[in-house]
Amino acid sequence: MLSIKNLSLGLGDHHGQLSPKQWLQQYQKKCQKEPPCLPSCSTSCSTSTSSGYPLLSTCYETIGDDMPSVWHCAKYINIPYRSKLTERIEPGQTLIIRGKTIDESKRFNINLHKDSPDFSGNDVPLHLSIRFDEGKIVYNAYTKGAWGKEERAKNPIKKGDNFDIRIRAHDTKFQISINHKEVKNFEHRIPLNSVSHLSIDGDVVLNHVQWGGKYYVTSPIRERNRRRRSRPRKALVVYGTPEKKAKKFNINLLKKNGDIALHFNPRFDEKKDYDPFIESNESVVRNSLVNGEWGNEEREGKNPFERLTAFDLEIRNEEFAFQIFVNGERFASYAHRVDPHDIAGLQIQGDIELTGIQVVNNSPSQ
Repeated sequence: MLSIKNLSLGLGDHHGQLSPKQWLQQYQKKCQKEPPCLPSCSTSCSTSTSSGYPLLSTCYETIGDDMPSVWHCAKYINIPYRSKLTERIEPGQTLIIRGKTIDESKRFNINLHKDSPDFSGNDVPLHLSIRFDEGKIVYNAYTKGAWGKEERAKNPIKKGDNFDIRIRAHDTKFQISINHKEVKNFEHRIPLNSVSHLSIDGDVVLNHVQWGGKYYVTSPIRERNRRRRSRPRKALVVYGTPEKKAKKFNINLLKKNGDIALHFNPRFDEKKDYDPFIESNESVVRNSLVNGEWGNEEREGKNPFERLTAFDLEIRNEEFAFQIFVNGERFASYAHRVDPHDIAGLQIQGDIELTGIQVVNNSPSQ
């Protein structure tokens, strides 16, 4: 599997009595003194290349049979943001951008560039202009010294809100999602392999930029981790989208002896035969397979997954339980039924399109 060097850049919420505009100006001024901390293919952080632009890296650091490993760096992200991709974007990879707009936001822009992260005459394969003053998002490309025809759509982001923008590369198009909902397919006007740089500017506060992933096979995929065991204080993060006619999908954390430490099974079309008093026919089943036998199912909580809606699933391996989060919100705790120190593999199957898999250090429990 593709290993992603994750970029998780935090920004505190305490900004005193400043107006949103003053706070943004102060924040940007501070960022000029503290450049972004961007991960490279090592345990240290690289802030820039010889050209002065920070690196946005995807690396092939493996654990066992390509179980992905990532590092986190916590610094402010400067605006305007400029970065160089260490490798060309390939079909199946996704760029994830998270941040927050301010109440006085007018617009901000996301650009994928060829050869340099500025508008010096080089091609711009993708230009996204999120405009609050017009209530629109403008999609375009710049090639051979001229802008092409604009493609416009309604802007679903509101002033002052957090946002999650994802740009997934395909052979013939960019697939763009905002807050986990697909909003646009932008056909390539310039070859995908020409993209080399990223820039973000405007009235926005960034706290996360990440690039990685690939096309995955899920019928099923099964990975074994022979060299290192998943230990408490580690977390598995799965990025994906349930298919249009999804009935269910499974995520299993495997033990070397064949046990399943955690069976996580969202179901969309389950019949109500098991309990006529439960109103919803959608559930998320949690269970374990120990010595060849399934234990008691846990089903509490509403199914947070939706067909054709992207999700981030984080399973944190803590001392006494798995803590499960969906899109950053706590979903459930699942008490360990087997030793949590020697989880050796991962299995994913079912009606899901995977876009990324990571193993990260745990964040503090929320």
